[in-house]
Amino acid sequence: MSELVHIGLGSNLGDRVGAILGALERIDGLDGVSVGRVSTLIESEPMHVVDQPCFVNAAAEVRTTHTPESLLGLLLEVEQAMGRQRDGEAPCGPRPIDLDLLLWGDQVLDLPNLTVPHARMHERAFVLVPMVEIAENRQHPVLETTMATLLESDIARNGPVEGRCRMLMRSALQEEGGLRGPRMETDG
Repeated sequence: MSELVHIGLGSNLGDRVGAILGALERIDGLDGVSVGRVSTLIESEPMHVVDQPCFVNAAAEVRTTHTPESLLGLLLEVEQAMGRQRDGEAPCGPRPIDLDLLLWGDQVLDLPNLTVPHARMHERAFVLVPMVEIAENRQHPVLETTMATLLESDIARNGPVEGRCRMLMRSALQEEGGLRGPRMETDG
């Protein structure tokens, strides 16, 4: 049986758009993984460590037959193959690629190296804007509210997203089918 998973993607070093698109291709090429809908690519200001380039961000819907730990390991391998070295990396610092497991269906996971839903996704417009585009009515399994409502709350707290997130490139992968054609169907 496959699981519906949502992944956040970000890059602020080198060819940022190319890194996002390359990561999507690598992820879709993994056995037991199929990329479905992909959000528009947006540009956002860095958080916390502001003396670094702007990020390009996106979100992707993925179907997988892997366990959460297995998929996380594969995503970390994709990051490493694309030049990311987590050892010695400054937290919130620049990176060629960043892949985060945001949601794993409606499950809540608290594992030694993985917390899902992503602990701060509801505080980040650069995550919520792409998620609303591809999964507007998806429920946050802990906060028990939709992505759209979380984005509305973010706007109420922090003001309009236009000053924080700028559309760069509309995805050609928003429709059903993603990179390889029709999405895998779940069993049962």
